[in-house]
Amino acid sequence: MSKLSDIWRNHPLFRLVLEELINKPTGLSEKDLYDIIRKEHGYDISKSELYEILLRLELRGYIRVEKIGRDLIVKLSPDIERILQ
Repeated sequence: MSKLSDIWRNHPLFRLVLEELINKPTGLSEKDLYDIIRKEHGYDISKSELYEILLRLELRGYIRVEKIGRDLIVKLSPDIERILQ
């Protein structure tokens, strides 16, 4: 049986992603972002759950995901301030 903290999070995952990206304006690799969420915030998420959140945020225009070599780099959208107004 899952712990209640695994089911009901105090901080939505999409918000954690945005907060981490605000703190790292140059962007983060998806691997680094995944590790930060799991280790620093204690969230037990799967890669597919992270990819779903990244896709939703990108479709809404909040972030940009770029493929550089074999890595995916996640950055805040340059239009983020206009979008949030």
